[in-house]
Formats: sequence, C-alpha cells, structure tokens
Amino acid sequence: MERTIIILSGGGPSPGGLPQADLVIAADSGLSLAEGLGLTVDVVVGDLDSVLPKDLDAARQAGAVVEAHPTDKDATDLDLAMTAAVERSARRIIVAGGGSGRLDHLLGIATMLGSDRWEDVNIEWHTPGTVVYPTRDSRELGTSPGDLVSLVPVGGDAAVTLQGTRWELQAETLCFGSTRGISNEATTELVRLQVHSGVVLFAHTRSTP
Repeated sequence: MERTIIILSGGGPSPGGLPQADLVIAADSGLSLAEGLGLTVDVVVGDLDSVLPKDLDAARQAGAVVEAHPTDKDATDLDLAMTAAVERSARRIIVAGGGSGRLDHLLGIATMLGSDRWEDVNIEWHTPGTVVYPTRDSRELGTSPGDLVSLVPVGGDAAVTLQGTRWELQAETLCFGSTRGISNEATTELVRLQVHSGVVLFAHTRSTP
C-alpha cells in the first residue's frame, strides 16, 4: 500500500484540497497551517526558530513527536522534513505551502524536490492555485481546457512527450535553462506527460478556482 505523508511548510497562504494522509509532518512554522487545514500534526521537524511557542506546546500536548535540530545546519527545515518522511516509509509526499515569500527559498524548494534523492517517491507540491509534480517517468493530470501547464527541466536537459495541450511535444528535448515549456494550455480533460530522460517540474494551474 502507498503510504502518503503530508508535509506542512511555512510561508504563504494555506493550499486547499489536500488528499487524505497516513501521517502529517510540520516543517517548523508549517505547524501554523495545520489548524486552518483541519489537520493533526504527528511530527514537528526543524530548528524551531520560527514556530510559535503556543503552536508547539499544543502539538506536544496532542501527542506530536518533536525532532529538534540545531540552528546551524546544512539543510532547510523542509529538507529535513522530507528526510523524516522517507525514513517513515513515505511513497507519496504532499508538500503544502512553502517559500515564505522569499525567492531563494522558492528556488531551493523547486530544485530540492527534483533531486534524485527522492526518485523512489511520488511528490506533489501544493501551493494556492498551482500544484507542481517533479516527474521523471510518466504522469496524467485531470485538467480543464484553458488550464495552464508548464514544464521546467531541473538538473539538466529532459526529453519529453506531452499530449492534450495547445502545443504538444513528441519526444522533444527541453534544454536546462530553457523556458520553452512555460505557459502551455490544456485543450482536453486529460494531459499526458512522458519523460524519456531527465527530470521536469510539471506545474498545473487551474484556470478557475
């Protein structure tokens, strides 16, 4: 059975429509998202420098495990939470939120989620309005005509086939650093992506909420 773990990451408004999960991990201040999403946090991970004390106390009283790390560390709280999820046998990880409004954090999240460290895990990054799927094999998305879909290669070039969009791709190479895959449009209710080589971030933005 696929074990699904939600990771709540600090920064930005809460995304809605999250799937059911077997475990919920909060990456530091991501703990503040839990109440608004109606989630109970099982594990809190991070250096705890930005989590609200009242939220942390409430989580402890509710039975959450707290994994505190030094402030001087070589990984972000979200990176540590990803590792904690994999150590707990996650096969699907839903990352909710993230970025804190800072460009460096957003860039770090995007490239970190495309890392080969997680190649055996199905990852989704949920932000308000947009879901990003790091993809290295194949994926099908339920869409509506007019939805935006974008492909961003990470870590190198990627060869892809994309169907169900205004501009389809047939075993074509997206060069690392190219913006060719940005702002495509769904024309059907199902968009299919096949990644023949490399890794891409497959972003889906719905045209209507």
